[in-house]
Amino acid sequence: MPHERFGEQPSTRQRFIEDCFVICPVRIALVSDIHGNLVALESIASEIEEADQVVCLGDVAASGPQPRDTLSFLRRSRWPCVLGNTDEVLAGRGKENLSRLKMPEDERQKMVSLHGWTASKIDGADRRFLAGFKQTIEVNTRSHSILCYHGSPRSNTEKILSTTPEDRLFEIFSGRVANVYAGGHTHEQMVRKFGSSLVVNPGSVGLPFFTDPHGDVKNPIWAEYAMLSLSGDSLRIDLRRTRYSGKALEEAVRRSGMPDPGWWLRDWVWPGREPQTRPP
Repeated sequence: MPHERFGEQPSTRQRFIEDCFVICPVRIALVSDIHGNLVALESIASEIEEADQVVCLGDVAASGPQPRDTLSFLRRSRWPCVLGNTDEVLAGRGKENLSRLKMPEDERQKMVSLHGWTASKIDGADRRFLAGFKQTIEVNTRSHSILCYHGSPRSNTEKILSTTPEDRLFEIFSGRVANVYAGGHTHEQMVRKFGSSLVVNPGSVGLPFFTDPHGDVKNPIWAEYAMLSLSGDSLRIDLRRTRYSGKALEEAVRRSGMPDPGWWLRDWVWPGREPQTRPP
């Protein structure tokens, strides 16, 4: 199983981090589920650049208006990236099962078209880049270990929720020991206890959601991520949301050439935008 460790053979930057660890905190940013929304990713770029290390937890390009531009950004950033389920499909190493999604058939067909469009926008170099993503990544400091994955360490489609029973977590993390277990996939920000460790989900940079009082799923115009601050034996986890321009996202969608742009934008909400109605 592809796996990567950071901290065992440290780079110059990592050695600096280790040398100063006792007198200054180390900050690690976690981003996940960008989903081809470069507008959202760029809105937090200056904030996460303050971190000593950034780890991307996968699902980077599919289902959004800027798949190739997002991949170019990540290639330049050189952040270690976990292989998400949609990354695996775009890399040509898996097949997306859209029949599992609970949605009307006409919407499912729109998703099929969107996935086909995304695949047509990337080239062989992009697929090789995605294929280089790891199933899990470990980040080790002097006092802490962080295990990063997409859905879970054993599957990039498995969900870990705030309601997942403790005994199920013991099964999921069997044979894995870390102070922090970090994954995405659900698009829901979360911190919960697991024994003496913590489980964190930074949420989604590019496709966050919430359910409104009427039971409808909406996409808020903010980018979600997490910042871990490590100092000695202490650990702090901040779940963050940064608002950005809905108009900028709308313009990116209209320029992209993606199929059904109005359908994709329908559930996004931001100040000043008229509510969009769903078909009955």
